[in-house]
Amino acid sequence: MRELAEELTRLTCDLIRFETIAGRPDQLQAAIDYVATYLADVPGIYLEQSSAEGKPALVVTLRPTRAPRLMLNGHLDVVVGQPHQFAPEVRDGRIYGRGGQDMKGSVAVMMRLIRDLAARPHPPDVGFQFVTDEEIGGRNGTGRLRDEGWRCEFMLCLEPTDLGILFEHKGGMWAQLRIPGRAAHGSRPWEGDNPIYRLTQGITAITERYPPPTGPHDWRTSVTPTEIRVGAGSHNQVPAEALVTFDIRWTADTTPEAIQADLQAVFPTAEFVSVMASAGLRTDPEHHEVGQIAELIERHTGQPPRFYREHFATDARYYSHIGVPAICLGPVGQGLHSAEEWVEIASLVTLYQIITSYIDTMREQ
Repeated sequence: MRELAEELTRLTCDLIRFETIAGRPDQLQAAIDYVATYLADVPGIYLEQSSAEGKPALVVTLRPTRAPRLMLNGHLDVVVGQPHQFAPEVRDGRIYGRGGQDMKGSVAVMMRLIRDLAARPHPPDVGFQFVTDEEIGGRNGTGRLRDEGWRCEFMLCLEPTDLGILFEHKGGMWAQLRIPGRAAHGSRPWEGDNPIYRLTQGITAITERYPPPTGPHDWRTSVTPTEIRVGAGSHNQVPAEALVTFDIRWTADTTPEAIQADLQAVFPTAEFVSVMASAGLRTDPEHHEVGQIAELIERHTGQPPRFYREHFATDARYYSHIGVPAICLGPVGQGLHSAEEWVEIASLVTLYQIITSYIDTMREQ
């Protein structure tokens, strides 16, 4: 296991050095090229590179198929970080750096798995998706690959879960509204129509309709104002309009259409400038394949896994939305999107072992 841990560490550190943020398409491509180069001398595998809107992707299968039985999914893009975060550090059994936890450590596991599984006399029916736009919605990565016909019977999205099983997360929706007003001198408000009053009234009303969750276990739809733009920069002018953006995370008891209707009701004079909605992840935790994974987690860790739901979104939703069971399973770490992000090296080895064991059970079925 020492050799495996050392290589997973090296691969993770190499990947962290790429500044794979949304605004660096050159670095996104360089990271995909790094993965492809690592696999270039692996015999008998099938690689397909593609790109859309500057977001490259790589799909690898061990058999000539676009519908493997199992698909592993990982993203190489990360959120913006400081320069030092792209210089990885290894200490105390952890790898520190932007994307180590989310989720370049998991991508390293995928890379090593391809080499080892391809070396078997009879490679299993497994595919691997490497994408570069999960942090901005995944539409040109996993979503596009799905729409282009890539299918599977079961998906493991290797997002960080502390080796627990994430089987459900909320859907996402982003809505920007424009509330019209009429400009006037600030000393003569009766000559204008101040949209700030309707803005504050509307926010109060939508908050009463969708009270903010009080903690991680308060499973309800949230409609959170995240950006407000009012005025043209003059402190003595009634603004001509107000723009407000809502980050919306919806649960299965409602729909994006219903939420949009509620927003229109509390902002009756507003127009929707933009609306983008995406499905949530919903996989039956009692599904047979999920149960198999749970048993293997317990075998390798010595304790039953935590089954849980999450408030943020992952690319796994693209497949559960079309009826393919999908869960997230990933390594131990902390600092998701924070100033000090790290991933535990031992958990990367454990993740590799769990997935290898699961693939072995596929051969027995």
